[in-house]
Amino acid sequence: MKKMLFRLMILLSISYMTSCTTLVHHADPFYNYNDRDFPRDHLPLIDPIEATRERPSSPWSLELLNVLWISVPNSQVEYPYDLVKELEKFAVKDGVIMAYSSYVNMQADAYILKNYYHWFVMVPSKNVTEGFHTENEFRQYVQTFGIQDPDWQTPDEAFHKFLQTGGCLDWIPDCK
Repeated sequence: MKKMLFRLMILLSISYMTSCTTLVHHADPFYNYNDRDFPRDHLPLIDPIEATRERPSSPWSLELLNVLWISVPNSQVEYPYDLVKELEKFAVKDGVIMAYSSYVNMQADAYILKNYYHWFVMVPSKNVTEGFHTENEFRQYVQTFGIQDPDWQTPDEAFHKFLQTGGCLDWIPDCK
């Protein structure tokens, strides 16, 4: 088994080195493709925000810039959001990161279950993180940044493009 795994790794290394795609080395190393994290995948959005997954078969997650809290009325219970689990789609435009996930932690308090955040906006340059329960609330908020219709994509689509281009995506500063 170890010999087979070793041969597979050699074969993957050779195919990687002979690939037609040249890796881009960005001025900010945050945006560089780093295969040393294998099998963990890294999809850079806006420094320091990235989408990650543990393995190619794992769901993507997105760490929030700041922790968001939902307080349960008439109690001491607060539910923290520090991660968008099972990220389904996202968009990056004009320094704004927008994200959506239908994930709900079924172990949470009943109030939290009814008030779970699904829509997220982060603006790293302004240290802003906001969560929204409905798409309507989300759309109204992003309009304050001049964004009418986010150009949504799945993390898988973006990661595939990131690999195919050698580490470039539309929002990465030195990829224009």
